[in-house]
Amino acid sequence: MPSAALVATAIEAARAAGAILLDRWRGPARSVRSKSSDTDMVSEADERAEQAIVERIKSERPQDAIIAEEGSSVSGGSGLRWFIDPLDGTTNFLYGLGHWSVAIACADGEGALLGVVYDPLRDELFRAVRGGGAFLATDRELRLKVTDKGDLATALVATGFGYVAEQRRVQGRILANVVGEVRDVRRLGSASLDLCYTAAARVDAYFESVDKPWDWMAGALLVEEAGGLVTRLQPDNPAFPRIIASGPGIHDELVTLLARSIQGL
Repeated sequence: MPSAALVATAIEAARAAGAILLDRWRGPARSVRSKSSDTDMVSEADERAEQAIVERIKSERPQDAIIAEEGSSVSGGSGLRWFIDPLDGTTNFLYGLGHWSVAIACADGEGALLGVVYDPLRDELFRAVRGGGAFLATDRELRLKVTDKGDLATALVATGFGYVAEQRRVQGRILANVVGEVRDVRRLGSASLDLCYTAAARVDAYFESVDKPWDWMAGALLVEEAGGLVTRLQPDNPAFPRIIASGPGIHDELVTLLARSIQGL
């Protein structure tokens, strides 16, 4: 189990980034450029938030490696690696939609050691440590537990889409095969928060084609520590689901449904 100091570093870094993002959210127009495609955007707010996280971790943990979405990579020899998404939900942020987060995970040779996801607008801080449970801190602290549903037909499922147009077309067809088999589907726009909401039973399940560790590592640990199951896949087609998370009672059924939904695509 990670030390209290290590967890505190992650929480402090997430809150520092959140303060920067809130300032930019309420401020003037934001500088924006494209990354992998015209729909994959990065803003000055992403970069400032990432810088704040990296500086905080480097000051407290100078021997640790850092891998961050916007390129602030740092080598290290401690055996610990930090994975950072300074603004998960950039499109929502830029359009004024209030669903985005800061995601930070720390991993050792065995996988995710701790995960912190912070929603600055709601001041909700989700955290999990390996073997220590998953928690939500607001004005009080709650231990998280995934849904106990056993029937996929009653499940509310979250998902997301990629940035490449052709991949989104395929994902739309997958979704068409899923939506009639579940209660309903939500596309909220922040993978890390989707996973946290799965951990908190605000949704019953989540699937998406995300593959970068900063996209899923913190949230996946929260799901697992809240009693859920996470399946990681490596499909040849980048449009196909790569992560599936849910309560244990519907997990196998969801994995089977998604496998059936991609056939012939």
